[in-house]
Order: sequence, then structure tokens, then C-alpha cells
Amino acid sequence: MNQKTYLRLMLALSVIYGMLIALLAVLQTGGIGVVAIVGGLVLALGWALSGIVAKRPS
Repeated sequence: MNQKTYLRLMLALSVIYGMLIALLAVLQTGGIGVVAIVGGLVLALGWALSGIVAKRPS
């Protein structure tokens, strides 16, 4: 997987995560806190890895 594909994937996952949290909030379901914590941790790790994977020009 190249750099652009990984960054686009992370951006798409971030948008989907935001929409999921918004949907759960609108529907007033229980467990939104668990989804927010787990999803936030997964996204944070993904974005941290994108900084490692990204190639910097010399």
C-alpha cells in the first residue's frame, strides 16, 4: 500500500467514524462512549502510523 492510498483510507475512516458517532448520538443509543473510545484509539493509532509510513522527500 502506497502513501496516498493509506492517507485516503485514513481520511475515509475518520469521516465514517464521525458519521457513526453522530448517528449514535441522534438515535440516543447506549454505548456511544465505548464506540467513541475504541474508535478514537484505533484512529489515533492509524494516524500515528501514517506519520511513520509517509515518506518524506529528502
